[in-house]
Amino acid sequence: MFRSPEDSAASAVLSLLLEVSANPKSGNVDREHDFEDLRYEHFLISAASAFPYFLKTAKRKKLCILQAIDKSREFGVDTNVHFGAFLLLFPLVAVWESKLEEYPTNSIDFLKKTSYRDSVNIFKAFQLCKPRVLKAERLSLGDEKTLFKIIREKMNVYEWMRLSPKENLIAKELTEGYPVSMGGAEFILSSENDVNETIVLLYHKLLSEYLDSLIIAKRGLEVAKSVMKLAKKAFESKNFEEFKKLDEFFIREKINPGTIADLVASSIHLALSEGWKIEAKGFRTAEWNK
Repeated sequence: MFRSPEDSAASAVLSLLLEVSANPKSGNVDREHDFEDLRYEHFLISAASAFPYFLKTAKRKKLCILQAIDKSREFGVDTNVHFGAFLLLFPLVAVWESKLEEYPTNSIDFLKKTSYRDSVNIFKAFQLCKPRVLKAERLSLGDEKTLFKIIREKMNVYEWMRLSPKENLIAKELTEGYPVSMGGAEFILSSENDVNETIVLLYHKLLSEYLDSLIIAKRGLEVAKSVMKLAKKAFESKNFEEFKKLDEFFIREKINPGTIADLVASSIHLALSEGWKIEAKGFRTAEWNK
């Protein structure tokens, strides 16, 4: 577990930086390539400028997602970079005192105690960065009427996320206690590879096991299924040349598994809470309180 709010806030930033810097992560921005409207530097800016708001959340137990996104825009980030990752990370930072096995229960308890004002701020954050999301039958992020319904029904974040479609991986993480991220953290902590290899392998492992919500929203369910099959073949090979080929194919076809990247970031944060540390020759695990 973390020693202090500062450690947890720094870890949240580090998890974002390590995630975007790992490569090759098929179909996502990394150190070696950008998109037309989204650069590697945008991710660095968004992560670094979020630190004060992670810290505020850790100390005050209040979600500061809107403030974090608003601050990144002051530094020139005018598109969606970390909306999904922020949704995952801020509740984890809020319960920073947790041991690894306590995060599922404590994060759900925290979200159940949020207010409709937190939901309103998340909706406003969405309006700022306009990410592609799956449409829900009720209170969809893409529906302008949702804000008024949230206020009228005084719906907190947990209640709102439970209305999301079953394909929404991030909403499922929030309402079910981070099952994917917890598994991801265990994968990281048990890995004998160096930090970049570990993160790349985790990314492709998750991509081979889960249908990416962003791909479904942008390209449809069948494309998401095809992506999962291709990722499974690449992951089973453990061959980084295969990852590079898959990366080139996804970039060429404009296939962007952004939700899986978000889940990698939350997995890294949980692993860091257990003392996962990066060294010149790889990494080591050590208790924070020693």
